[in-house]
Formats: sequence, structure tokens, C-alpha cells
Amino acid sequence: MTLCYDNIVKYLIPFNKHPRRNLPKHISKKRTESDFVLAFGRAYYQELSDQMSEQYQSFEIARELQIPGLGIADIISVFTTSHNTILHAFEMKIKDWRKALAQAYRYKYYADVSIVVMPPGEAIKAKQSLSLFHAINVGLWAFDAENKVIERIYDPNKDKPISAAAYNKALTILAQQLKSLPVS
Repeated sequence: MTLCYDNIVKYLIPFNKHPRRNLPKHISKKRTESDFVLAFGRAYYQELSDQMSEQYQSFEIARELQIPGLGIADIISVFTTSHNTILHAFEMKIKDWRKALAQAYRYKYYADVSIVVMPPGEAIKAKQSLSLFHAINVGLWAFDAENKVIERIYDPNKDKPISAAAYNKALTILAQQLKSLPVS
């Protein structure tokens, strides 16, 4: 028995160009946070490029900085001045600001500034507990991915990282990742 190719093709399920869209919705939505991170990274980079002040000699942005025992920051921005290097760590979540806040707090071990970034609707929920963000000096920003708008709800004060060893480890990893960052 010979099968006709045309008959087989009719019955095949047409697949999308994007493999995740072929999965059930509860699985394919897992990509949403990654898309949110990338959109924020692009918007933040553009904003920094447009507003680069004279106090910084340069800046770089990196994704997914992993410091063993301290988690993986979604975005890291590295600012260099004539005297030092300043790290800003960002934790992005589509939902669950409490989990984001806990993760962002861990980044304070190696970052000068740590910030939670969420979609506007979720950031409003987190804003109801803004006193927690103030108490531990972790920032809260809202990012509208559709309109590429970053809203700074609370900008934390720049602090020295909790651990000098973790800070140096972060700089070493970033220097390897970015290749242009001087290691102090």
C-alpha cells in the first residue's frame, strides 16, 4: 500500500513558527516573564543611553548574573566612574511581588542598588506594601512592556553591598561576561 504525501499533509497539525505556541497555554505562558525581561532590558538601555549623565564614564547591561547562594539577577547594570564601579540588580516578576522582593533583597549582598520591576497592575498591588520596600531599601518600578514606559515608584538609596566578597565575585563574573569591565 502506497501512501500519498498530499493525503498525509492534510491531516497534519499545522505548527507555528514559535515552538512554545504549540504547547498548551499553561506551559507556553512561561515565556512571558522572559519576554518581559528582554523588553525591559531594551527600554532601560535606551533610557540610559538617552540620559547618560557626566557622573558616569560608561555603563553596561548584562542578563542573568548568577552569584552562588545569592540567586540570579534578571538584569544587572554596571556604571563605572573615575573612582568605582556601581552595580544595579533587577528582579523582574509578572506576579508575586513578595517573592520578587525576597530575591531582590539577596542581590543587596553584591549590588549597590536592588530593584523589583513588575507590570503596572502588579506593581500597584506591591505599592500597597511600599513601607516594606523602604524598610529594606529595595526599589519598586513598574514597566509597561507594550508602551515601553518605566515608572519609578520607589528609587532606593545607593548602599554599599552587604558583602565585599560577593561584590568582588560579581565584578569578576561580570568582567568575564562583558570583557570591557575593569576588575577592582
